Amino acid sequence: MPQWVEAACNEYLTRINHGKYQAKIIDLKSDKNNNKPVDANMALEAKKITNQIPNGSFIIILDERGKTLSSIKLAQELEKIALTSPNITFIIGGADGIHLDLKNMAHLTIQLSSFTFPHALARVVLLEQIYRCITILENHPYHRE
Repeated sequence: MPQWVEAACNEYLTRINHGKYQAKIIDLKSDKNNNKPVDANMALEAKKITNQIPNGSFIIILDERGKTLSSIKLAQELEKIALTSPNITFIIGGADGIHLDLKNMAHLTIQLSSFTFPHALARVVLLEQIYRCITILENHPYHRE
């Protein structure tokens, strides 16, 4: 990842991990093989991702065709999910998207925007929104309506 992405992610992770919430990024290297069909590469990526998901985790996939939520609605949704799930796993797919097998495992599919973002920018935006959700739930003045 470019330095600016690392810096932004580290800033939001520090903010998120400061209190009772904990977040981490698991970055998986792409094993894309140009001699294989796109679907085969996506299936391999899906297996690698699946192997990293903690047992009992609530899986949220980011997809431009996913459900649209405001920051407040996302905060409320995460608050409800946290009551029954020990972990929440957000998945941002690779350049070709997310394999159908992984999509079928998801408990929720959301979009960050109707725009399509590069992976690095989606990562920063997602972390900012997670931090924003925390501040909403804690009545911190970071989020303003």
